[in-house]
Amino acid sequence: MSKTNGLMTRSLAKKVRTRQLVEVRLKDLHRNPMNPPERTKTNSALLTLRGKVREYGVINPVHFCGQTMTLCDGHRRVNVARQCDVKKIHGYRYDGLTLKERDVLFKILNTTSVKYSGAQELFTYLEGGEVSEQFASYCSSILRAGDHIKMGSGMKFLTTMRNKKKSPASYCIGMNEYSKITGDKTLETQAKVLNWMLNIGSAHGLKSLISLKCPKHLIVGAIENDRPIEGTWEISIS
Repeated sequence: MSKTNGLMTRSLAKKVRTRQLVEVRLKDLHRNPMNPPERTKTNSALLTLRGKVREYGVINPVHFCGQTMTLCDGHRRVNVARQCDVKKIHGYRYDGLTLKERDVLFKILNTTSVKYSGAQELFTYLEGGEVSEQFASYCSSILRAGDHIKMGSGMKFLTTMRNKKKSPASYCIGMNEYSKITGDKTLETQAKVLNWMLNIGSAHGLKSLISLKCPKHLIVGAIENDRPIEGTWEISIS
């Protein structure tokens, strides 16, 4: 299938054009496994939404796959509607979606409203869903570095990042910054840097130390010996 614009294929574009606005029972709708759980957590925005639904009902239609009744967009509205004992809502039904098209539609619909963070995109990646090419390259870099030391370590790195609600992008930037000051781009060193950022320091901390001109020997010593960075230095502003 040839693409028309970004992720949207001609086949999917046709199915979007022919979608049907229907009334659907809440009990028939299913959560999308690609949806990160924190996007439906209780916070002030969700409480505000619940108040609006109690007062006006669900005004904006949700989007769902006709064959499986899996949501492509609208998890927060559906959750809140259930809490308010709403039985039926309106939604756009997409017929004939392939699993790939459902994942693509989920990505398109969920990156145009509420911000989709790197940690949330990592959840989708680990679940086998659609992510951007740039994000996939970050994950591939981490997988290669980890698996160079021991097969499976790369996935452990990504899982740890997800558990800490962190984005792989930050860790790739940290690895690149380290390679710039040391000239060492080997996978073995990248794995050491990743391990240090995840288990001893942090990606933000490493980037900050480098930007503050921390002496190279202090940074290298800490990463090579799996310990915090110790020592003092003067910050010179040129």
